[in-house]
Amino acid sequence: MSSQSGATVIAQGVKLEGDFTSQGDVVIEGEVHGKVTASGKLTVGSEAVIHADVAAADATISGLIQGNVAVKGQVVLHATARVTGDLTAERAVVESGATLDGRVQIGAKATSSKKEEPKGEPQSSATEEKKDG
Repeated sequence: MSSQSGATVIAQGVKLEGDFTSQGDVVIEGEVHGKVTASGKLTVGSEAVIHADVAAADATISGLIQGNVAVKGQVVLHATARVTGDLTAERAVVESGATLDGRVQIGAKATSSKKEEPKGEPQSSATEEKKDG
């Protein structure tokens, strides 16, 4: 896989442990344990192994991710992609052969800031009714 110009690259054979944050694009060909956040595009190579929650503006996934994936724009799961975790994105492309084991939320509502959903009428603590009698 050719690396993108100006992107941070975690090369094949490199193992990174801990939280990783980038203000730009990230290409992962190696192994990551922790959390990955990229304000740009995240590219996960076919040999990459990620045991982490990942968040990015856009993502192209060809390798293994064990963790939740949150993408603000478009996510592409290539045929070699294996994702175990929840996927949230505004748009998604899934090639035949890709595997995804988790919940999927696609669309503008999926990526908007989550608000507390109403849970019906507020519940009061249990009280006994007293009857005069």
